[in-house]
Amino acid sequence: MPYVCPLNKPNLYESLALRKATGPAIRPGGLSVLEEVLERYPFNEGARVLDVGCGMGTSVAWLRSRCGLRASGMDLSRALLSEGAQQESRLPLVQARAERLPVADNCCHGVICECVLSLVSDAKRVLSEFYRVLTPGGLLIMSDIYRRNPLDSDQSLPCASCFSGASGREGVLRWLTDTGFTLHLWEDHSHLLRELAAKLIFMHGSMSAFWEQFAGETDGSKMEQAVQAMRPGYYLIVAGKA
Repeated sequence: MPYVCPLNKPNLYESLALRKATGPAIRPGGLSVLEEVLERYPFNEGARVLDVGCGMGTSVAWLRSRCGLRASGMDLSRALLSEGAQQESRLPLVQARAERLPVADNCCHGVICECVLSLVSDAKRVLSEFYRVLTPGGLLIMSDIYRRNPLDSDQSLPCASCFSGASGREGVLRWLTDTGFTLHLWEDHSHLLRELAAKLIFMHGSMSAFWEQFAGETDGSKMEQAVQAMRPGYYLIVAGKA
């Protein structure tokens, strides 16, 4: 039976061990990237914003309480959504897939997608969904892992994960333009990925130990070496719908 890495399933992101490193917003930097980008690209008060891959709804709660936005969230993990509902029952959170958003056309002023695109099987389809639900002039705010080195055939990642699903910079930008988006901003925030790795090493002793614990690898060094070979980075994108 082929090995299937759980990193491509919600249970890694549901783990308390990972959340101790990331905080309740389960991604490099927590809320910091979103807070920073909204200072430069603010939405009007009352704007409708959809957070795809919202987890427990941490960003949704912040967008509603601090920014005055009509924010809602969607995630694949029932466990994270349930936990979010227990903390704040009034948050509009629903279970859905990014490939099939249960949202009408042209109804969102903004779509936020952090650490999701590298996990889906069809990134262009997901971006097409984002484009569909955005109003003309609406903004996509997206952050994720990307490859700074291409993987050679003998450097393939030992298991499926956000790293194996990551594209290079040119690939991500091509997906956006092919979908119809206009790029407003590309920024490298790879320091946040390094900071998260440092926290995981402190917690687990090494990245090899992390992969062995969460990916089930008998030799976590194989995954560590493959990830190092691709030189993962972390990007922030702001793109608009015409």
